Amino acid sequence: MTSSHTIGDYKINVVLDTPAPPRDVSAIFESVPVEAWDQYRSFALDSNGMWITAYRGHLIRNISGEGPIILVDTGMGDVVSDVTGEVGQLRENLSALGVQPDDIDIVVTTHCHGDHIGWNVMYDDDTPRLTFPNATHWIASRDWEFYSKPENANPAFDKSVKPLEELGALKLVDGVEQLAPGIATLPMNGHTPGHQCVLVESGGKTGVLTGDLFHNVAQITEQTWCPVFDWNTSMSTQSRRSLLTLASTQDWIVFSGHLETGQSIGNVVLDGGKASWNPL
Repeated sequence: MTSSHTIGDYKINVVLDTPAPPRDVSAIFESVPVEAWDQYRSFALDSNGMWITAYRGHLIRNISGEGPIILVDTGMGDVVSDVTGEVGQLRENLSALGVQPDDIDIVVTTHCHGDHIGWNVMYDDDTPRLTFPNATHWIASRDWEFYSKPENANPAFDKSVKPLEELGALKLVDGVEQLAPGIATLPMNGHTPGHQCVLVESGGKTGVLTGDLFHNVAQITEQTWCPVFDWNTSMSTQSRRSLLTLASTQDWIVFSGHLETGQSIGNVVLDGGKASWNPL
């Protein structure tokens, strides 16, 4: 299975930060009856009926070497993994692709949950500094406003997003905004108030980086299934249905945020009116 794909002038690489521990699917999708998983168990869960995922980012580069180098999401960061016993390896895996922290021009945050913002900043004692010193961080204004309110306090946001403002690296995004020719943010709210995808259109092809629009491959078919992480399930369902319809009818390449490593890039295909996942 592939870990990269080219959309016209742009190559998009999966950049693993760290694998996640197996999770009890009934605790993640509380509203879904256990028996409803039966038809999906063989490919959506592991042999123990657990949800398997990973924390990752995506790197977007123009194959000509021109234009900005864009990183979408920064993983869990320096949190020690229960799986590996080490902190996230995003920086090392970027280096393996020939990219150093200083090379990143733009960091796009799909949403402000801890597993997508972990490497935004690092700390020298209690003093924050930018992990990617030359990058501007594109944060949806709705997420910024929501998590900045005392009643919505979030330790991960306070640690990894709030410092961006005083460090001069924050760009608040309202709606669709262009990052580079053919690359733009695409609001798909619901998982969080400001959840956004990234759309890449080049050379007659389209790719979309979906963040947490869906978490498990079963949701490609069962588009009303929502995990406990979704802030507004009605809104997240509407966003999921909208984007997956476009992806299936217009032959988009989908770069998912949480499908298993090696199967996270694919197409949404229709068979008998039902959508399913076709990993590349």
